[in-house]
Amino acid sequence: MLKIFIYYEEQDKWVEEHSYLLSHDFAAFIDEDAQIIYLWNGPQSTRERLKKGTKALHEIINNYAENRFQVINLQEKIPSDLKSRLEKILKITKKEEEVVDYHYSHFFTIRLHSIFSIICLLLPIIALIILNSSLYWDSIGNNYIVYANDYNNWLSFTFMSLLASLIFFIPQLIMAVYEYDISIIVFSSTSIIICISLLLYLQQGIFLFQFQEQSTQSLFYIAKIDLYIFLLLVSLVILLFEIPNIIKTINFLMKYKKFIIFRL
Repeated sequence: MLKIFIYYEEQDKWVEEHSYLLSHDFAAFIDEDAQIIYLWNGPQSTRERLKKGTKALHEIINNYAENRFQVINLQEKIPSDLKSRLEKILKITKKEEEVVDYHYSHFFTIRLHSIFSIICLLLPIIALIILNSSLYWDSIGNNYIVYANDYNNWLSFTFMSLLASLIFFIPQLIMAVYEYDISIIVFSSTSIIICISLLLYLQQGIFLFQFQEQSTQSLFYIAKIDLYIFLLLVSLVILLFEIPNIIKTINFLMKYKKFIIFRL
């Protein structure tokens, strides 16, 4: 029986693969019956990956294999059965790559970007929920009433949610630059600028509103119209990057789902 394993350089380990081979992969075809391991280094793979993967494979064979396997590097001469298997797998991958333009060529960047995208999707939603919780403050007439401590916590939690979003957008941008994905570079850069602008705006604290005459040091009276304008303004600014983020995240997960699911 012929099994296929892919070497992941970032994690320094071999993982069994059933369906896909990419041009940058370093793979091992293991023939258990003949006790032969054929090594295949893709045309876009590196010599460093070949060197590390071969070393890791020999360590596994020496430490764990009950039988001694013969290791053969596949170059021009490939056994017919193995050649047909390899061509079939590469043909399927090539056909899918022709349909989908893959920018991300490394498993670890695909998985990290997926995680960061989901986090960056949730954090602004949390910020919006926190912001709009102010609509449930006590009110008298045309004013909302809030204790100073609650007001500060309200702004602090919103600030921290947006700050966390900013922190996760930065590595997302770095990975997009590394993989040269122009659309995500533009999106991440824009999101970072918007987040920084919002954070600077929220840092005004108690000066965001002109408190009404009844206000004291511990109890604030805020005109409803002022709060509505504030919530509308901040919510619209957050949605400037949140709506594209939803679209981008869904597209990314759909585009790379087979690599995320089958290579975890």
